[in-house]
Amino acid sequence: EIFLCAPISTATVERDFSTMNRILTDLRNRLTTEHLEQLMRVSIEGPSDLDDDLKDLIINCWKVKKSRKISV
Repeated sequence: EIFLCAPISTATVERDFSTMNRILTDLRNRLTTEHLEQLMRVSIEGPSDLDDDLKDLIINCWKVKKSRKISV
């Protein structure tokens, strides 16, 4: 009876954990659960291809931001 409740494949769960491990690194370990969930949702369910207008908007937003390089 318990065996019948087991999922057929764990690929989706494993893929989601891999996504979480890519997002939550040693340098990014203070993310809140809510923020981590939002980033994972964008990574997992986000659009695979952006249209040109959206790409231009994103690039322009990043151009006006100050540099965030870390001095080592």
